[in-house]
Amino acid sequence: MGLWNGSIVPTRVIRQAYPLRMEDHPDRGAQRRLSLTFLDPELEASYQLTAGRESLNGFRMIAVASAVIWAPAAFLLPVATDIEPVIAIPVGLTMSALSALVALLSRWTPTLDRQHALATLLTSANGIVILALALAGGALPGYGVAATMLLFAWGFVARTRFIYATVRTVVVGMAFIVAVSLYPGEDDLVLDVLLFGAAAVGSLLALRIVERNRRRLVLQDAVIEEQSERLAEEMARSERLILNMLPQSIATRLRNGESTIADEYPSVTVLFADIVGFTPLAARLSAHEVIGLVSRLFSAFDTLVTHPGLEKIKTIGDSYMVVGGMGDSSDDHAGQVIRLGLAMLEEAARHEALGQPLQLRIGVHTGPAVGGVIGTQRLAFDLWGDTVNVASRLQAQATPGRVHVSEATWRLVRDRFEFDAQGERELRGHSPMQTYAAIPPAIA
Repeated sequence: MGLWNGSIVPTRVIRQAYPLRMEDHPDRGAQRRLSLTFLDPELEASYQLTAGRESLNGFRMIAVASAVIWAPAAFLLPVATDIEPVIAIPVGLTMSALSALVALLSRWTPTLDRQHALATLLTSANGIVILALALAGGALPGYGVAATMLLFAWGFVARTRFIYATVRTVVVGMAFIVAVSLYPGEDDLVLDVLLFGAAAVGSLLALRIVERNRRRLVLQDAVIEEQSERLAEEMARSERLILNMLPQSIATRLRNGESTIADEYPSVTVLFADIVGFTPLAARLSAHEVIGLVSRLFSAFDTLVTHPGLEKIKTIGDSYMVVGGMGDSSDDHAGQVIRLGLAMLEEAARHEALGQPLQLRIGVHTGPAVGGVIGTQRLAFDLWGDTVNVASRLQAQATPGRVHVSEATWRLVRDRFEFDAQGERELRGHSPMQTYAAIPPAIA
């Protein structure tokens, strides 16, 4: 057993929580070779939303920047080049308006694919228009190539998906080839073509690396989240198992670091219950039927033992042991246990075996006891002392369907329940004792 965030967790669970290396999860992060898309649709959808939130500002930035640059460029182009104002101004303002529209549409682009589809259309249109204007104005060797390379830089700012960057590069590249082939000037464009190609290839390689790293981070987050959820489930399951073995107050103390627990209880009330005629009954039933019968009955008892101050201690065969007052300062633990015993009698009558309702013998005694945790591999909490022995003896001599109590318990609750005096009983290993039987409400 180990401790994890204050909870007791099996060591194997902690070991399973640590291996978060991606090579341990090859199928979880499988991707398509070209587009890098995750084959797992849920993981891809998560990536689209996560990366979309991260890239939204960059997407808006390039759209707004395009709108801002095109507006003054519409009036500067006729001054710096041979392009006529009747061509430059309408084209520049139209591109500025188109860019502004794309920026406004960003509100409806939560996923990365939607953002980059629009960004690809915008940058492709920008590239084609820039090359057309540069060709018409005789500025292809200078302004045209520089402006086109600027598009690649803005695409990197937006961290465009590799597949969309490839589409944009192909479209702009084809437009560049057409512009070069139609260029009427005498300048040698070999260096421009080389620079254009280097910028295109370099930006694509960089964007592919960026996207692979982003996807790797998203995959790591997904694996960590799944591991965390699995660990939380294991912790909850471990907690339930521990609470089935140990009282909650004892489990809490173990989680807080106590290694040895041994306590004295000056006054507790102990209850033992067993099924009447269980041995001959079990001989007539199959093993599966016996286990099912006991499991259903004791599970119902577990539900009853939920009142603060009551703790299930253990089951031994068909015997069920409960203690009251161990973790509660209330003086009413005797009354709580009597009420529990009466409720157990009613619950047992709802369960049948071989066509007959089950009956219980129940013994209850109040007095001092000692308790503690025993074992290191299979932890168990138990109680010892004369109080425990007397409760067990009372249970053995109880009338079926009655809660058999000692005089010590009777004195604490006699004004709240109906009792039949049982006279003195000889209890093995104990002096004769006056005992009483609590009468169920239906009979009283």
